[in-house]
Amino acid sequence: MTLNGWMQFAVYFVVLLVCMRPLGIYMARVFKGDLEQFGDAKDFPYAATSYRLTEHFHYWTKHGKINASLQPEFFVEIGEELAREKGIKSGGWVRVWSNRGSVRAKALVTKRIKPLICDGKTVHVVGIPLHWGFMGEARKGFGPNSLTPVVGDANAATPEYKAFLVDVEPIAAPTA
Repeated sequence: MTLNGWMQFAVYFVVLLVCMRPLGIYMARVFKGDLEQFGDAKDFPYAATSYRLTEHFHYWTKHGKINASLQPEFFVEIGEELAREKGIKSGGWVRVWSNRGSVRAKALVTKRIKPLICDGKTVHVVGIPLHWGFMGEARKGFGPNSLTPVVGDANAATPEYKAFLVDVEPIAAPTA
């Protein structure tokens, strides 16, 4: 399966949150008290998905100079249509936030990320690679798990951090 295929598969879970949750249909295991971390589509209108990059292997390659030179900095991937709507430029800075947290990153505006149509509504997607942290050869960054709610896959009984609701806005670049 291609990276784009995996991203579409992961975003499928967000579609379930956006479309099925109002109907009371859940495809995830959520402990009592954790549901409020999900947020609501009216407050967080975009689907986010986390994924890995070819240039990094999990987290350890951010410590290798060659890997860090290929993907040196935390970024989020945003489709062209959402970027136009929000006034986001490729290489500009954005804030992405959920009901659980907030991260700042450079924006990569791309043709790869396409909006979904869910129940006749357009749902834009924000892609967030997971390889950055507070140390290593690569620049410091935030992982998408800063934004994800605590949820488990109901079938496999494993954590499910691949899809969640967010909002995004352009911000000024940080000052040194």
